Amino acid sequence: MLNRRKFLGLSLGAIAVAGTKLSAEDFRATKPKAWDATKVDEAVKEIFGKTETVEGGINLKAPEIAENGNVVPISFDTDLKASKVAVFQDANPESAVAVFTINEGAVIDYAFRIKMAKTGNVTVIAEVDGKLHSVTKEVKVTMGGCGG
Repeated sequence: MLNRRKFLGLSLGAIAVAGTKLSAEDFRATKPKAWDATKVDEAVKEIFGKTETVEGGINLKAPEIAENGNVVPISFDTDLKASKVAVFQDANPESAVAVFTINEGAVIDYAFRIKMAKTGNVTVIAEVDGKLHSVTKEVKVTMGGCGG
């Protein structure tokens, strides 16, 4: 007879083995110009190969006013079946913030904090079957986060 710990351990191990194949791309190595881009459109072009987007399909949460630009909380989620999602901002010298490779069937629901030197826009772009979906929100920063 299995005790509860052994059963849970075996179950979690089986789930881990049965899970989907994980993959990751080092976008800093494969798309270095995106990380040097000072404008959002330049970074988007480097990562996705184009800049034309359709507005909507992504829920972006960010504060209207961030009292401290060192720790600006953002979160986003979508039901879109995206293969790649990227976050950009236009308040710092480097526009690209993060790029995520999405596995098929994965739930897209992310939350993290970014730095913003001044008031600016945060943009999230998701690639779905070659089409780019986007959402943008302005965040007013009262105390800069990059040495400000």
